[in-house]
Amino acid sequence: MNLVPPDIDSIRNLPEALFSMGEVAAIRPAQWYRKHGEYLPITYAQLVSSIRHVASGLMLAGVKPGDRIGLLMENRPEWAVIDYAILSVGAVTVPLYCTYRPQDMAYVLKDSGASIVFTSGGHLLRDLQKAAAECAAVKRIYAVDDSSDDELVHNLTELEGCDADDQRLNRRLAKIGRDQLATIVYTSGTTANPKGVILTHGNILTNLETVPAVISLLREERMLSFLPLAHTLERTASHFLPYSYGISVAFAERPDTVAKNMAEARPTIMVAVPRMLEVVRNRILSQVGKQPPLKQKLFHSYFYLAGKANPGPIGGLLLKLLDKLVGEKIRGRFGGRLRVMVSGGAPLSVEVGQFFETLKMPVLEGYGLTESAPLLAANPMHDRRIGTVGLAGKGVEIKIAEDGEIIARGNNIMPGYWKNKVATKEALIDGWLHTGDIGEIDKDGYLKITDRKKDIIVNSGGENIAPQRIEGLLVASEEIDQAVVYGDLKPYLVALIIPNQEASMAWAKQQGLPETDWDHLCGSEIFRKHLQTRISAILKPLNPFEQVRRIHLLHRPFTIEAGLMTPTMKIKRRKVYEQYRDNLESLYS
Repeated sequence: MNLVPPDIDSIRNLPEALFSMGEVAAIRPAQWYRKHGEYLPITYAQLVSSIRHVASGLMLAGVKPGDRIGLLMENRPEWAVIDYAILSVGAVTVPLYCTYRPQDMAYVLKDSGASIVFTSGGHLLRDLQKAAAECAAVKRIYAVDDSSDDELVHNLTELEGCDADDQRLNRRLAKIGRDQLATIVYTSGTTANPKGVILTHGNILTNLETVPAVISLLREERMLSFLPLAHTLERTASHFLPYSYGISVAFAERPDTVAKNMAEARPTIMVAVPRMLEVVRNRILSQVGKQPPLKQKLFHSYFYLAGKANPGPIGGLLLKLLDKLVGEKIRGRFGGRLRVMVSGGAPLSVEVGQFFETLKMPVLEGYGLTESAPLLAANPMHDRRIGTVGLAGKGVEIKIAEDGEIIARGNNIMPGYWKNKVATKEALIDGWLHTGDIGEIDKDGYLKITDRKKDIIVNSGGENIAPQRIEGLLVASEEIDQAVVYGDLKPYLVALIIPNQEASMAWAKQQGLPETDWDHLCGSEIFRKHLQTRISAILKPLNPFEQVRRIHLLHRPFTIEAGLMTPTMKIKRRKVYEQYRDNLESLYS
């Protein structure tokens, strides 16, 4: 049964949207958490009650409207309780990534002036205590799981045990309008220190107004939350959206248990990033390659027939049979109910999009920035177009500047950066947000991202080259996990390549190579030549100046821990260039 969408246009603030839903959907599940090997529900009535108790506790603790409060926690039910409690009293949530080092935490807490921080416990609490020691403004830490002898640390039960002061809380809520600051979200910092993006209640609510035009939600809809809630994409799409529309959210236990949790929680919608989808596709293809010849033939026949515009009557019947044998089994690994995935944060390759479309798990690719809360454009479910990021959201105006840059304006655009007027003036010019991305809009209004403005490579011949386009083609191969192209002011392009270990070792075995150790294989000249040949074949359709002439193989991936990827799995291109400068330059000798 389709869900009747709420009237988001009439909502004044984010908590009001949830509390209104709590009245009409009181007994429906709002959240699902895993305990004793199964997923158990938390109803909307229970969620609203928890929020009101914690919010009342915050008021008793002296929290005033506008106070900044940090939130450092894994994805779990308490994340929503705490975030909405902070917003309900007119305070400002400052989310922190769980991958932050103590010095990163200290920077964000100092810059935002946070006076209270919430966390779960364990190593996050220990790292937070180190950071808080450098932040005079931090007066209190609330931990969900741990207690401590540190006088700064209190248990969340102190707030949960407070009586709900509904009258006082309602008075606070009534004063919160769309223009009030809701959150300060710090950018990933791919090049310099993170900037604090100011987002109002209205900025985020504007995003939610776009939803009915993108997808018709069902009453029994269930999302799986596993991307960091500190990131605006996950927070808007898997947090504010479901609680405002009356659908439920299941929480993955950890990033490394997502596959298991998908099968258990059986989500219908999931937010993902392209890197994850690339890995899943490559893993499926790798596993298919290990199957007997007949099963491999069935798999490829399925994809061949599904890719035909008109397979014909016999082909149609055969496709139905193959879907039973192939498609259903793969969809079963995702829980068997997944009807759509939402992708954002980075460009999604056409090959990956088509792969999941064939499997009847379509990917709705969208586009946005933290500075736009984050949605600027999205593909509608009824007319999705792979290779584009869709149509402009409701109330959002997008156009292409003279130099090809995508610029946008609307009620979803941030007022500016926290305490950073210089950066604000650079990003917001005459009311238009300058995204730093290059794109084009087709005759039907669909936006296509072609590259990052600052990432364009200009070779020694003066040709402008989009590295992300080339990298997207390379990582679509099951043999390549990660790729970074290099060649600014150089005569030709080179690349750092991280091969897929499973596929590469299988190839080595087939070739009868003596290298059985991964490190040795990556140092093998035979293997390097094999990948170079493969890369040349992949890039053959491109212009001569877009060909990667030489490669250097790395046996370890770029990771967040190594400081080479952002928490949202974007490669920090300039950091990679710095660390591997000698390897890259040696490819020109």
